[in-house]
Amino acid sequence: MASTRINPFPLNGLVPYRGALYCITHQEVFSQGRLYRIGRYVGDRYDERVMINHWDLLENIERLARFKPGDRALHATLGQVVVVKRAWRFDTGRVMYAVSGAGKDDLVARVCDADLQPAAVQAAC
Repeated sequence: MASTRINPFPLNGLVPYRGALYCITHQEVFSQGRLYRIGRYVGDRYDERVMINHWDLLENIERLARFKPGDRALHATLGQVVVVKRAWRFDTGRVMYAVSGAGKDDLVARVCDADLQPAAVQAAC
């Protein structure tokens, strides 16, 4: 019964599933794990998915993250940075990163995925 020890995703939080963001409307704990009911509006039609496994949603979140801790990236104002930590924001449906400046180890800033570019892009220019 390891399913009760995982941190549940919040109700009304946005999660990625099959290329779109869905809102969590219900959650239940079963012997195989935590299951969610998610839904979204497509035009005037409501698209609902039921019984989505916690680990499937977690894999989708991880697939959206372009960087992992330890990766080097290029920020527009900070220059070259190192990703220290990443987290999913359920209120906005985005990956947020805590980055440290290349020359300043104590400087930690929080930036979104769109603000970072891979470090190899700068080397190619």
